[in-house]
Amino acid sequence: MAESKKILVVDDDDTLRESILAVLGERGFTTYAADDGLEARRLIDRHRPDVVILDMMMPRWGGLAVLEHFKGKLDAPRFIMVSANEIAKHKDYAQKLGVATYVRKPFAMEHLMEHVDRSFAGPIEKLVVKVACRCPYCSARINVPKKFLGRSADCPGCKKSIEMQPEAPLDEGVKLVP
Repeated sequence: MAESKKILVVDDDDTLRESILAVLGERGFTTYAADDGLEARRLIDRHRPDVVILDMMMPRWGGLAVLEHFKGKLDAPRFIMVSANEIAKHKDYAQKLGVATYVRKPFAMEHLMEHVDRSFAGPIEKLVVKVACRCPYCSARINVPKKFLGRSADCPGCKKSIEMQPEAPLDEGVKLVP
């Protein structure tokens, strides 16, 4: 691989996390590790990984909270969710939040690596990047493909014609940098 791709592995199971890191390291990836969602958020902001392998159920911010935090952000990495959770509504919610793929635990390491390879399969330009917009009439939040910014469309909430403009970012407060 010409340029080392960066992958963050987030799982509270130390043995599984270290096993995944070892395999990724052998394959030439630059790796980072976190054991909860709060640490994952910090590492994503600092290192900007290309892909995040993310456990759904963890203490201190689970995987769904991480996905909620990065939903709609243009610089968000691609997420591969891993979970033993069989509840369909959780999987559906993860997909609505933008997870690229969902891998059920337990899994064969080769199976996970196939998903990692697929996440790098095509140029990033082929991905449909969506931007969060807000209707000025009814305040409905609308995710639109970036290429439609500046165009007019009907709001799905109030049906009024609006120009698609990016929503102003929310202030997340002061961030301390070590």
